Amino acid sequence: ADADRGLERLVEWAKKRSRPTVIAFFGDHLPPLGPVYVETGFLKDNVAPRKEASPEAALEHHETPLVIWSNRTGPAEDMGAVSPAFLPYHILKTAGISHPYYTGFLGEMRERYRVVDRNLLLTPAGEATPDWARQKEIDPAIRDFRLLQYDMMFGKRRAAPDFFPETVEKVVAHTS
Repeated sequence: ADADRGLERLVEWAKKRSRPTVIAFFGDHLPPLGPVYVETGFLKDNVAPRKEASPEAALEHHETPLVIWSNRTGPAEDMGAVSPAFLPYHILKTAGISHPYYTGFLGEMRERYRVVDRNLLLTPAGEATPDWARQKEIDPAIRDFRLLQYDMMFGKRRAAPDFFPETVEKVVAHTS
């Protein structure tokens, strides 16, 4: 209830702004409610398992509310389940910003998969691939997605010139 009221105040404030404003509001996990999940039969343990018995159970236990709202266009509609990795794509799309590099790549991935989790891939049509990372062959697009994420977060950022050219230009300008 407090989060709902806080979001309402934030939206009311943003409605009055002349500057274009986008708000993304989401949870990253179910709220900690102690033993209530077990007592009501919703879960077997106090926390949801990482590997679920079915895609439906994975969505029921891991999907959290997401609102993306713009003071120009209102709420983003019909997003369905969204993996956190796709948030930049949805936020920029709501803002009316087209970025042909990384967010363009994310848009292409979003057309193929609405959920990319280490234990589950889920297509927009609801087709599930559980334990996909343990299979001998995986979709080359997912392989590229994983490699790009690893490179940018932990690697030597070799993909930066192709996917984030504006950051490379800033680095070159600062080192010259």
